[in-house]
Amino acid sequence: MYGNWVIAKGSSIGGRHIEENLPCQDSNAVYFNLEKDYGIAIVSDGAGSASHSDLGSKIVADKGIELLNERFSETSFQDLIQKEQIEVDSFFIEFYKLLYKKFEEYSLENDLPIKSLAATSIIVVFNKSGLICSHIGDGRAGYQDFENNWHSVLEPFKGEEANQTIFITSDIWEQPNEFIRTTKVNNQIQSFTLMSDGCESATFELNRFNDETQLYERLNNPYPKFFNPNVAILRELATSGKSSEEIDDLWLKFLHNGNSKFESEIDDKTLILGTLINKENNA
Repeated sequence: MYGNWVIAKGSSIGGRHIEENLPCQDSNAVYFNLEKDYGIAIVSDGAGSASHSDLGSKIVADKGIELLNERFSETSFQDLIQKEQIEVDSFFIEFYKLLYKKFEEYSLENDLPIKSLAATSIIVVFNKSGLICSHIGDGRAGYQDFENNWHSVLEPFKGEEANQTIFITSDIWEQPNEFIRTTKVNNQIQSFTLMSDGCESATFELNRFNDETQLYERLNNPYPKFFNPNVAILRELATSGKSSEEIDDLWLKFLHNGNSKFESEIDDKTLILGTLINKENNA
C-alpha cells in the first residue's frame, strides 16, 4: 500500500492498437513518500500520430517521478500548497522545463526526432490535506472531498479540430504559462483520480442536452455512480489484505472489459484511482 492510501493503477491497450499490432502508448506511475507524507501519481498518453510516443509517455511517468522528488527535497508539498497560485504555477513550469530536457537528451541519445516522442502529462501530488494537479494536454482528473462530493480539477486542452490537443513536445515553451495548467485544492480530500482520455466517457459526464437552447453543453463532471462503488471496492481489497500488485492486476482486467464502455473503447485506457483506506480515522 501507499501509507494510509490504497491506489489502483493500470494502462490497458486499446482495440485499435491490438488490430494494428502497435504497443500501448499510455504510461502511468505512482510513488508515495511515507517520511514526508506526500504522493505522486502520473498519467501520460502518447500521441497516436507519433511513431515513438510509447517511449515518450514512459519518459513522462518515470522521469516525472524522479524530478518531482528532487524538487520536493527543496520545497515540501505542505509548503507549496500554501503558496500563492502564481508560485505554484512557477514551480510546475520549472519542473516541466526540466522534464522537457529529458526528452531532448533521449532524442539525441537515440537519434529520434523529439516530436516522435509526443505525449501528454497529468500529474497529481497529494496527501489527505489537499492536492495539486498540473497537466499538459487532455485527459481528466478529480477528487472526492470529506462530504463525499466529487469535483473536477482539470479542464482538458482542446484545439480547434476534433481530438486535437498539445503535448510536452509541442511548440509551447515560449509562453509555457498558456499551456501548462495547474490547480491546487487546499482542503481535505479522501479520494482522487486521473486518467487518459480513453477512460473519460465511462467516468465523466462530458455533455448534456439543454432543452431550452436545443444544444449540447460541454460538461466536466465525475460520475459518482462510477467512482463511489470502486472506492468502496478498493477499501475492501485493502482491508482484506490484498497487495498493491494484486489490486493492480484486478484493476487492469477491469479497465480492459469491466463495463461496456471500457470494452468497446478503441483507444488505450489509463486510470489511477486512490482513496484513504479508512476515511474516519483520517478525518
